[in-house]
Amino acid sequence: MRPITALIALFLLCGAQAQITITEADMPSAGDTMRYRNTAAQDVDIMLTGPGVIWDMSGLPVQTEGADTAVTVGSTPLLYQFFFNNAILYPEYDADYAMKGVAFGFQQLQVEDVYDYYKKDTDGFRNVGFGATINGLPASVRRQPVDRIHAFPMDFQDTDASFSTFQLDVPNVLFFRQEQLRENEVDGWGTLYLPADTFEVLRVRSVLQKHDSIFVEQFGLGFGFDEPETVEYKWIAAGMDAPVLRVTTTGGVATSARFFYDPGVVPLSVGDMPFRKPGAFPIPASGMISFNIPKGGEDAVIVDASGAVVRELGHVPGGLLQVDVSDLPEGVYVMRALQGTQDGSVRFVVQH
Repeated sequence: MRPITALIALFLLCGAQAQITITEADMPSAGDTMRYRNTAAQDVDIMLTGPGVIWDMSGLPVQTEGADTAVTVGSTPLLYQFFFNNAILYPEYDADYAMKGVAFGFQQLQVEDVYDYYKKDTDGFRNVGFGATINGLPASVRRQPVDRIHAFPMDFQDTDASFSTFQLDVPNVLFFRQEQLRENEVDGWGTLYLPADTFEVLRVRSVLQKHDSIFVEQFGLGFGFDEPETVEYKWIAAGMDAPVLRVTTTGGVATSARFFYDPGVVPLSVGDMPFRKPGAFPIPASGMISFNIPKGGEDAVIVDASGAVVRELGHVPGGLLQVDVSDLPEGVYVMRALQGTQDGSVRFVVQH
């Protein structure tokens, strides 16, 4: 029986942290709402990456909440839709959905009430342009060429680049043009532990370089400048629509971070955790480790990499289970909990 047990343990250990592939099916569709919590950007180790990584972000501080909603193109202002709702004249820009964007501008140029338009297919995920009020007037602005955010299918070690531009012409006032170079690298894969969820992810590093050109008609003066380099670090899980963790740096400084959350699941304290599926934190563990056992959990055990049962946890009715692993040797383990007719498992690491 020993070889069979070892084989099962090996399957659990490998299956618990398997490399995934991201496709168009993992991007948003109209009607999807992506909820998140903001957190302290400096608390995320953006340098940790590679194959088979365990990212333990279970202790991220929980700050303000927010949500992005993908809406139908037809629900956005009519004049915004000119390029993005016409499959016959502009098939490349025929968008699948829109989302609220970020206003921008300066003294002579105010771009407000922004909607970004997105298109997805088997080849990639793209931002095809935006609609906005520009100095008070509605306009439809396409990217020529479009900004390909991700190329599909997406796997570990994939790289790609995308060059895009857009321009705004305000008669008798100014002309504005922005050029953007996006360089993507899938530089890691592994398991991401968040305060109330665990995901198998790909880690994508996106470097954005932007150059702005402005011509002011009143003065007959034109000039250009480079914006500070922006780097986006995205942890992407299958079926989650948006990155489950995102950190943005500008000019080398971490400026923002946010992670996925489901209302009622993100804990305010360990004792308040309403868990839905097997999980463990912190990882790695050296003393006490907490397991979340979904309602209906029954007998639970801990097995080591050889398949040997090293700890019998007994009957676990469900909820938070704290276990002292200080006496376990360093290594990789699996906690298995029988949940009705299903066998749930979670992988964890002991490190002293």
